[in-house]
Amino acid sequence: MKFHTPSFILGFGSAVVVMGTARRLKPAVVEIGALGLHLAHLGRAVLERQREHAEDLWAEVEERARHMRKAPRRARAGATTGNGKHVPSAAGAQANAASH
Repeated sequence: MKFHTPSFILGFGSAVVVMGTARRLKPAVVEIGALGLHLAHLGRAVLERQREHAEDLWAEVEERARHMRKAPRRARAGATTGNGKHVPSAAGAQANAASH
């Protein structure tokens, strides 16, 4: 491999510049590191909230599925006819008739 003098001088010069400015750059590097750590904590908190929301949603889905397994199709609250129209339950119809 051939020794290339200009490349050596540029590399040595950049090392000297970096070592000379290390004291001035240290506060900036520390500040950038602290900001990165803060953003990582914020991101983790957001992910945790979203995970909890997804778990709550899944619990509701499981509860609805458990409810659907227990009740016959027409007896379910909110059951519809084949055309999408709501079929009121007998208890709901009696409560509405009594309130009018």
